[in-house]
Parts: sequence; C-alpha cells; structure tokens
Amino acid sequence: MESIQQPAHPDAEISLLDLLATLADNAKLLILGPLTVGLVALAIAFAWPETFESVAILQAEPATASLITTAAVLDPAVASLGREQGQSVEEARKALLGRVKTASGRTDKLLTITVSGATPQQAQATATALLAAVQAQSRPTGGSKLRLEAQLADTKIRQEKAIRAGDILLPVLESINGRQVLPGGSGAELVKGYTELLNTVSAAQSQALVIQAQLEGLTDSQLVQAPTLPEKAVSPKKGMIAVGATLATGFFLLLLVFVRNGLRSAETDPASAVKLARIRRALSVRTNSKANTPV
Repeated sequence: MESIQQPAHPDAEISLLDLLATLADNAKLLILGPLTVGLVALAIAFAWPETFESVAILQAEPATASLITTAAVLDPAVASLGREQGQSVEEARKALLGRVKTASGRTDKLLTITVSGATPQQAQATATALLAAVQAQSRPTGGSKLRLEAQLADTKIRQEKAIRAGDILLPVLESINGRQVLPGGSGAELVKGYTELLNTVSAAQSQALVIQAQLEGLTDSQLVQAPTLPEKAVSPKKGMIAVGATLATGFFLLLLVFVRNGLRSAETDPASAVKLARIRRALSVRTNSKANTPV
C-alpha cells in the first residue's frame, strides 16, 4: 500500500510565510538600524575619557587595607598630588578614594592596591603617592613610639642577661661530661636551667624583631610589586559597547516590528478588532479622567 502523505498544516505555512514576509519588508530597518546605533555607540566610546589602572602589591596585614581609606593617608597623598581649581580638601579626598581599590589575600597576606587615573602617568603617580603616605602613617609617633622604644630596650637587656648567664653556665655543663650529680646540685637541673635560658633568648629575639618591625612600619622590602605604568586603558571597552548597543537595538526593533505587524493583523480579525477597540476606549477614558482632575 502506498503511504498517504499528510499535507502540512495551512496555518503553520501561513505563519511561517507571514514571518518571512515581515522580516523581508523590514529588512532595511532591522539591518541598518542596529548598525547605525552600533557605530554611534562606538564613536561615543572613542570620545569618552579613558581610564588606566596602576597596580601595587604589598606584603602587609589586612588592617593596612583599612588604613589606606582613612583621611590620615588620603590627605597627605592629596597634598602631594595637588588639587584641582576650586576643589576643597574633602572633595579631593572623596575623589581619590573613589579611584582606589584594595584586595587582601587570606593566606599569603598580599595586599593589592589598584589606583585609576586619566593617564598612565597619573595612575602610577597617584599609586606612588598613596604608598608613600601609607608608609609614613604606618610608623608610630609620639607616645606610641616612645613606648615601643622602651619595650625594645627592655627586651634587648633581657636577651643580653640570658646570653651572659648561658655563657657562664655552658662551661659548667661541658665539665660534667655525662655525670648526673655534682656536689651541691644536680646536673639535670643545670641542663634544665640552660634550656630555659635558650628559650628566653629565642623569645626575646622574636619579640625584638616584632617591635623593630612596628617601629619601622611598612618598608620598601615589603613592596612585592611597585606601582605599574599601564599600557592599555581598562575602560571604556569600545568593542563591547558597540556590540552590546547593536544587539540591544536589533532585538528592540525586531520586537517592535512583530508587535506592529500583530496589531495590523488584529485589526483585520473581527474578534481581535473588538478587543482593540475596548482597549482604546479604556485608555481614552483614563486619559480624559487624568486631564479633568483638578490640580
């Protein structure tokens, strides 16, 4: 038996033909419209001011990131860079703060400072001034400095006393040469005392290093990466702006064409025409009611 082929549904063919006919009738609008908008967006992107970013990396505690955002750091940086004509200190501080981004590593304790500028040189100079202000602010002054210096002196004295005591005790331990008991004392106790002296020396050295680091603040040795001189602008992204504007315009025009075509088709259908008339009457009533509302 021969297979009987069912004809395609006429409504589906008509819908497809209507779709293709609508696209063909509005081909110029759907092609030239998005291209025109994309070219205009590209021209605006080229005219838009560029932004460059300089990046510096420090080996520092996470608290340093909070220190950078304070007026104690921002104001000296503003004074070093200078202010614009008629700009107050507060305005310059806020402007600088808006150009600074920080990111702290959780494990490596690396602090990344990103500073933006209108030119590569401006971005690098701003990052350099900011680092200098951070280093200056990280050093203690006044009473804090005096207290740390006193602690450092006491720690060194304790360390020297422990070293001298160890130097006196070491020959005695060497003379024991394996014997467990000495007249008037125990060799084990001498070993224990000498071990405690070594621990005291080690703890004093560690504490002295910590205090010394606090007195010095942030130094150039902690600078993993000096402020870079950027070569390319990070914004505006001209290609993305042009492509985005083209696609958005094409989608909007395509939607507009199909909505307009649907409204025209609805006007030829009696049932749809009645619904459109009801919608228009409702809109006109609302418009009239708003116009008649006293102010």
